[in-house]
Amino acid sequence: MTTSAPLLAPAPATEWEPDWDYLARHGLDRSPLQLCFPLGADWHLLRRCRHTGCDRPATSWPWLCHRCASDWREAGAPGDIDSWCASTPVPFARRTYAEHRCRVGCDRAAEASGLCKSCASERRVLGLTVEEYLARDRAPRPGFGKCLVRVCPRMAVVRRSRLCLPHQRQWSNAGTPDREAWALTAAAIYTSVDVVPLTDLAPTVVVQVLRGYEAQLRQGGRISPAQVKSAVRWLCDHAVDDLAAAELPPKGATTTYLRLWQRTLPLLEADPATEHTRTLVRLRILNPRYKGGSVDLRDVHAPWVTHLAQQYLLRLAAAGASSARLMTVGYASRWFAMFLRTLPGEGRRPGDVGRDGMLAYLRWLTHRARDTSDYQLLNDDDPVRQVVAERLLPSRRGAGPLLVTPVRHYELVKVLREVLEHGRAWLADNHAADVHLLEMDVPPYPERDDTASELEDRSQDALPEQVFLQLMDERSLALLPAGTRRNYVELAMRVGRRPWELRHLEFDCLQWHGIDVEDPDGTVRRRSDPFLAYWMQKVRRRHKLPLHPSDSEVITRQQDHLRHEAPHLFHEDGRPRSTRMLLFPTPRRSRANALGERPYDSGTIGYWLQTWLDQFAVTDEHGKPFDPARVFPYAFRHTYAQLRADAGVPLDILQVLMAHQDPSTTQVYYRPSHPRRVEAVRAIAAKYQFDLTGGRLRTRTPDDDLADRIRAGVGSVPVPAGRCHEMNNVRADGHGCPVYNRCFSCTFYTTDFTHLPELRQLRSGKAEQLAALESAYGSVLTAGPLSAANLELLRQEIQQIDELVGKCETDIGSLTPEERTTVESWLHTRDRFLTVIPIAAVLAGRQSLDQPIVDPILTERTTG
Repeated sequence: MTTSAPLLAPAPATEWEPDWDYLARHGLDRSPLQLCFPLGADWHLLRRCRHTGCDRPATSWPWLCHRCASDWREAGAPGDIDSWCASTPVPFARRTYAEHRCRVGCDRAAEASGLCKSCASERRVLGLTVEEYLARDRAPRPGFGKCLVRVCPRMAVVRRSRLCLPHQRQWSNAGTPDREAWALTAAAIYTSVDVVPLTDLAPTVVVQVLRGYEAQLRQGGRISPAQVKSAVRWLCDHAVDDLAAAELPPKGATTTYLRLWQRTLPLLEADPATEHTRTLVRLRILNPRYKGGSVDLRDVHAPWVTHLAQQYLLRLAAAGASSARLMTVGYASRWFAMFLRTLPGEGRRPGDVGRDGMLAYLRWLTHRARDTSDYQLLNDDDPVRQVVAERLLPSRRGAGPLLVTPVRHYELVKVLREVLEHGRAWLADNHAADVHLLEMDVPPYPERDDTASELEDRSQDALPEQVFLQLMDERSLALLPAGTRRNYVELAMRVGRRPWELRHLEFDCLQWHGIDVEDPDGTVRRRSDPFLAYWMQKVRRRHKLPLHPSDSEVITRQQDHLRHEAPHLFHEDGRPRSTRMLLFPTPRRSRANALGERPYDSGTIGYWLQTWLDQFAVTDEHGKPFDPARVFPYAFRHTYAQLRADAGVPLDILQVLMAHQDPSTTQVYYRPSHPRRVEAVRAIAAKYQFDLTGGRLRTRTPDDDLADRIRAGVGSVPVPAGRCHEMNNVRADGHGCPVYNRCFSCTFYTTDFTHLPELRQLRSGKAEQLAALESAYGSVLTAGPLSAANLELLRQEIQQIDELVGKCETDIGSLTPEERTTVESWLHTRDRFLTVIPIAAVLAGRQSLDQPIVDPILTERTTG
C-alpha cells in the first residue's frame, strides 16, 4: 500500500514565510513536496533534447540528452545535428519510477522496454520481441507495494525486502542491517535531474531552502537544477536540522548553493534601520546597491570611536558612496583603535586623547608606514620580518598584516579626519572638542612615478615606440594562436579603442564609404575607404573610425575564421543568424550565447596578453628588458594617441580619432614630445638672452642664425650653462677655445634662463670643490700664493654664477603667466631629466619635429 508524501503545512505568517504563489510559478510542487524544473522554462538551465520525440532533459551543448549525446558521439559527432536527429530512431521512452507501470498490467515498475523485471526476463527466455510477448495476453503479476524507505516514492521490486532496486543495493552494501530501522533513515534516490524531492529534509531546513531558493530567483539569475539537487542531497546525507548554523565546506561545487543560501538567510531578517549599530556592518543591508562586503569594527575597543564610525557609515551609505570608501572607514577606525591601546586608559574616553593624542597618532602611523617598507624589503624566512609584522594591524582573513603603503597612509588619515569632522558636535557635547585633525595634518597624496614615461616622451600608460613596434612585428604576432586570440590582440593595438568597445564589436562592424580624392593632375576620382563602426558605451552613442586597409584585413580575417569554426552561427549564405552577433564572441556554450552574442570577459583578454608576453623578451630602445606588466589592454589606447601626436597629428584631428567630446580629455592621453617643448621654450628664451655682463642681446630669428652661419661658417656652439660665439672655437666645434674653457671670464659667453638648472648644478659643484679645498688648505695643500689664487678663483666663479642665476630668475619673473607655466614645466623636466635633452640640442636647435618615415601603427613606409 502506497502513501503520499507529507504536505508542507503553511506556517503562520511571519517574515520568514516564503512566497508560496511565487514559488509555485517557479517549480514548487507541494504535493508531493518537491521542486520541478519544466524543460524550456526561462528561469533554469535545462532544455529539452533536440532529438524529435525524446522527452529527456539536456544540460549543455549540443543540447542532447545523455542517451542521444552518447549515440551522437558514437556516430562521429556530425556537425549538422538536426539532420542527424532526423535520421536517427527515437530512443526508448524516458524511464521514471512510480510513474510508468508494466505494459502487461503488472503492478510493478517498468524498465526501459516497458516491461517489469519479471516480464522482461521471461521475454528474453522465450526469445520474443516486446510486441510478440504482449500479444500472448499474459496475466498481470501482483505488485510488492511501495518502497519501504519513508522518503522513496518508488515501487518495491523485491518481494522479501520490499525495497526498490537502488535501495536494495544500498541496503545490501550496508551489510543488511535491520531493514525497518534502516528504512527510516535512508536517503531518497534521485534519478531525474528535473525533479528534486524535499520530503526527507527537516521542516525548518525546508523553509530555509525555499527562502534561499526564492531570493536567488528574485535576483534574476538562472537556476542550475543539478546544483540544487547536490545541495539538497548534502543536507540529507549530513542530517542538517538548521541551515543557518550548519558548518559548510569553504569551497566545492556540491555546496555552492548552500553557501549562497546560508549567506542570504541573515540578510532576509536584517533591519536596515539598525544595521549601522552592529560591529560587523553588512553593506548590502545599509544600501541594496552594494553587492556585498562588510565593515568590521569588532576589534575597536573604544565605544566613542565605534559610535562615530557607525554614524559616518550611515551617512556614506545614504549618499551612495562606494563600498571601498566605507571599508576604508573601518580600516581607519581599527588603526586608530590600535594606537589608542598604547595610551593610558587605552583611550576609552575621548577627553583623555585631546589634540596631543591626535598628533601622537600621526607620528605613530608614520612609524607604521616605515615598518611597512621594512616588511616589504625583508625575506619571508627572515625572523625580523615576523617582529615587524607584530607592530602592524593583523588581517581578519589571516593573510598577513595590513600594510600602511603611501596611498593607504593618506587614506587612513584623510578618512579619520572626515569621521571626526562628522562627529564634531557629538565630541563637543562630550567635552572632547580638541579631538580633531586639521587639513594640514593629512599627508600629501603620493604622485605616480612617471620617471620612465618622462624619459621616453610618452604618457604614463603609453608604450614606447620601440616596444610597440616589437609587439607589432610579425614574428611576435605569430606566437599567438591563430584565430580569435591573434586577431583580437592585433586589432586592439591597431585601432586604439577601449577594451569594452573592442570586446563588444559587432560582426558587421566594418563599413566602406566612398570619398572623392583629387589627384595631382587635378582629376577627381572616387575611392572607397574602410571605417570601423562601433558603440561607445561610455557616452552611449555610435562612432565611426577611419581605418587603414591593413586594419580592415584583420577584421575580415576574423570574420572568415568565425564562419569556418562556428558554422552554426551563420545562414547558408554566410550571414550571421543574429544581427547582434559579435566579432569576438565567447565560445562558451549557453542558452544566452546560442547566436554568438556574448563577449569574452576582461580577465580572459588579460590572460591572453600574459601568456603571449611570456613567450618572448621585450626590450626598450636602450636594449634593457621591458616590464611586461606595463602591457595591458588600455595601454594600447594611450599608445595610439601618443604615437599620432608625435607624428604631428593636430589636436582637433586627434580628438576626433579618439572620439572625445572635450579636447582636454584627449590631451590626457599623450604628452608633448621633447622636440615640441624645445621649440616652445626656445621661442620664449630668444627674447631674454644676455651676455656675461648682464647686457640684453637683440632678439634673434632663425633667419639671423642662418645668416651668421653663412657669414662666419657657424654661429655658436654649446658650452656648460650657455653658448660660445668665439669664431675659432665655433669652427672647431667647441674644441678650440683660446682661453681653455674659462667661460665665466670670456666676453663671447652668453646664456639665458633655459640653462638655469645647469647653472645651479655648476654652482653646487663648485661650492663643494671650494669647501674641500678650504678644509685642506694648510694641511694637504701647502699654504701659499698658488693655493690662495685657486681658492679666490673659485670664489669669483661662484659669485659670477650667482649673478647669472639671479638674472635668469628675474627674467622668468617678468614673463607672462602662460609663458611662465611653459618655462617652469620645462625647467622641472630639465632638472629631473637632463639626459633626455642634451644642452647642445637645446642651444643649437638641432632637435626638430620631422615627419616619421615609418608609420608607428601600419609599420610601413609612408609615400608622402
